[in-house]
Amino acid sequence: MRILFIGDIVGKLGRNAVSQSLPGLKTKEGIDFAVANAENVTHGRGAKIKHLRQLKSVGVDFFTSGDHIFHIDPEEPFSDPEIDIIRPANYPDKIPGVGYKIVEVGEMKVAILNLLGLTYLGDKIKEDGRNAWIEGEIENPFVTAEKLLEQLKDSDVVLVDFHSEVTSEKRAMGFFLDGKVTAVLGTHTHVPTADPTILPKGTGYISDIGMTGARDSVLGVEPQIIIDRLKGASVDSFEWVEKGVAVLRSVIVDFDSKGLVKGIRRLDLEVS
Repeated sequence: MRILFIGDIVGKLGRNAVSQSLPGLKTKEGIDFAVANAENVTHGRGAKIKHLRQLKSVGVDFFTSGDHIFHIDPEEPFSDPEIDIIRPANYPDKIPGVGYKIVEVGEMKVAILNLLGLTYLGDKIKEDGRNAWIEGEIENPFVTAEKLLEQLKDSDVVLVDFHSEVTSEKRAMGFFLDGKVTAVLGTHTHVPTADPTILPKGTGYISDIGMTGARDSVLGVEPQIIIDRLKGASVDSFEWVEKGVAVLRSVIVDFDSKGLVKGIRRLDLEVS
């Protein structure tokens, strides 16, 4: 079996890149199942259901997310039962959505789990006021993962989208889950890393798949806005790049009939 995992889709350019590329990629590469991180699909933050439906119509079979999935409307991304989408499992249970799902791909059961990192991300959400409506604490992702492994053990394949800020936390999660899940795939930073590998006990791993969106941007945002912010000269709102060349960042993970990883490799494209 072959699964394609697309990194954080950002805004209109990201959606267009997937729409133009994915149907052909699924045929050319023999993709059995396509997953994408969708927390930024609508104008850079959040996900409107119409955009999730658009992406599903061109071949995305499943969506993961992260801290921005609630930006527009906490309920909307989870409002269509035909859309398979999850949010980080270490959010409190009262938060809309679920943290994992098990789906059938051919004759195999594929479990997909979403986790949110704490360092510089989950531990700051309430402190700086983002998602202030969240009630309850965000659980340590290592604790959450350990709790949920028992519920996922009967699946043939277990994929983990670890939405985390720092590579050290991602690497630690990879080794923590090595031999216990099929693959740990990092998202969130929008910067692709060059470290796809199979860890010593057989788990596929990459620190960050990267962003699918505007090539000539800073994480999808107009560069000058970020430059001015970093120079301390401005606090202008983000303006998302919606014209120009897009990149599609993804990884392909191959499994044998027992769900063991045979290979993991990057697949990156430019789309004009």
